Amino acid sequence: MAKSAHFKIAGSRIVRARSQRGWNRNQLARISGISWANLARYEEGENEPSAGKLLCIAEALGVSVDWILGREGAKESVVAGPVDVTIRMSSNIQGSGIVDESEFRAVPLVSGTIAAGSARIVDENIDEYALIHISQITGRSDLVAVRVDLEMGRSMLPLIQPGAVVVIDRQDNLIIPDGMYAVRDHSGGCTLKRLQWTAPRLWLVPENRDEPVAHIDLDVEGPEKYIVGRVVWAYQPLV
Repeated sequence: MAKSAHFKIAGSRIVRARSQRGWNRNQLARISGISWANLARYEEGENEPSAGKLLCIAEALGVSVDWILGREGAKESVVAGPVDVTIRMSSNIQGSGIVDESEFRAVPLVSGTIAAGSARIVDENIDEYALIHISQITGRSDLVAVRVDLEMGRSMLPLIQPGAVVVIDRQDNLIIPDGMYAVRDHSGGCTLKRLQWTAPRLWLVPENRDEPVAHIDLDVEGPEKYIVGRVVWAYQPLV
């Protein structure tokens, strides 16, 4: 099969899976961390996504990479089942129940806070559960939610506000353009930043361009041990 035909198969299947979920191109671009322009080229069969970008798209859509590539016998997706959880989102919503994983997923919200300025320690004791719509986190398994410090610095404004809750995928430490990560420094503190890796230096890039870019100097090891995971969703609680 010609290379261009492979591109068109992958593009048509991305469009099909996206349409089945009722998403527009902007939504898939945001959820997968892929730029709108690149996603448009993939969907229209003009370019083929790299292995890393293909995995991001597949995970966002909840389908297999093999299915997107049109491989014979590949299953489109895995059927989700119910998850038993204790729901506690606020003082007036509490109790045991079953959440249908096809709609929502209970992500443990740990006590303590994460900084969006200088690094601070995160205490990983489950405080409650955050209910996140499955469309935002399909295909991700090792998730944890954490609050952003109310006294956070200015480095991630205006995208991340004080008191926001961010959901982190601890299995995703692959640095991609425009990705946001929870990252530890040498002291073990934890902060939110965009990342760039130019060995032997890990650059911690703020969202707020008025803030300085920091860095971690590494010896021979890669940056993976310092990356807690990628931020895949965030929301601002009303109370």
